[in-house]
Amino acid sequence: MGMLMIAIAIGYFGSIAAFLIMEEMSLKDSDFSDIKDAFTKELSLDESLSKYGTVKYMAMYVAIVAIIGLVVSTQILIPNSFGLGFDMAYVFLPALIGSLIILLVKWRFQPLLKLISSFMFGAGYIGASAFAVAASYLFLA
Repeated sequence: MGMLMIAIAIGYFGSIAAFLIMEEMSLKDSDFSDIKDAFTKELSLDESLSKYGTVKYMAMYVAIVAIIGLVVSTQILIPNSFGLGFDMAYVFLPALIGSLIILLVKWRFQPLLKLISSFMFGAGYIGASAFAVAASYLFLA
């Protein structure tokens, strides 16, 4: 059980650090027109990626979380023979805790944006971690 807690802590702290760095980089010189343009204009994917950084930084976050998930599952989850329930704890608990922390800490400032940011963290973490754990079990176990 201690190893599972270590895996959850690695997933949580690694992903929250990556998310906060990527979020700050994406908001550095943004006027939020990428969010507005997504609903008001028809943009090509090429134009959207080159003009706005939000999608690029979110993709980088998902890639970092997938790498963390691969490392955790190959170094902790698979060698300790954890079952599906333990793997799902690794996938869902950091996402829930991280989303709640982002929402509670930053709720006073720009509440709607932080709500979206909280959902992006949770969805990105769950998707990337579930993929990484499933892929490592598929190819290594």
